[in-house]
Amino acid sequence: MNQGEKQEEVTTLSDTVGQAENAFLVDFKGLDVARSTDLRIKLREKEGRLRIVKNRLAKRAFTEGALEVLDSNFVGQTAIAYPLGDDVVGVAKVLRDFAEEHEIAPVKAGVVDGRVITPEEFAVLADLPSRDELIAKVLYLMQYPITGLATVLNGVIRNFVVVLGAVQQQKESE
Repeated sequence: MNQGEKQEEVTTLSDTVGQAENAFLVDFKGLDVARSTDLRIKLREKEGRLRIVKNRLAKRAFTEGALEVLDSNFVGQTAIAYPLGDDVVGVAKVLRDFAEEHEIAPVKAGVVDGRVITPEEFAVLADLPSRDELIAKVLYLMQYPITGLATVLNGVIRNFVVVLGAVQQQKESE
């Protein structure tokens, strides 16, 4: 890679990954092309991306922004996984599941909302329900009282109709 290509790579990294507020550094040691492609496909399903980087170029590219705090973690073979949207938990779950499936270390470190997280904190983050699951739970909790009220009101009407039917039968039998 000549000097011009290196500068172009630094600019590209800074413009794409460098703008991310959330990212995870992944040690991709032992990860062949087929597995990394599989990981990329799984991340795309959750609106995430994976970028394999050269450590020196990444350090240059991330001198500003949220990823600057990860400077000391750019050692060994490094890839950066980051969400394009807001689903940080979804990307974390994909990384955790992939690491368990292929018996590799999930992450070296990460940045979530400008705060550095350790591998232990990453594990906690990956165990959280996804954004879609949380929205579904909130909607269920909002709907549950209304459903309960409708059931109770329906029961009152049903009981009233049963009593009227009993009164009608009693009057007919007299």
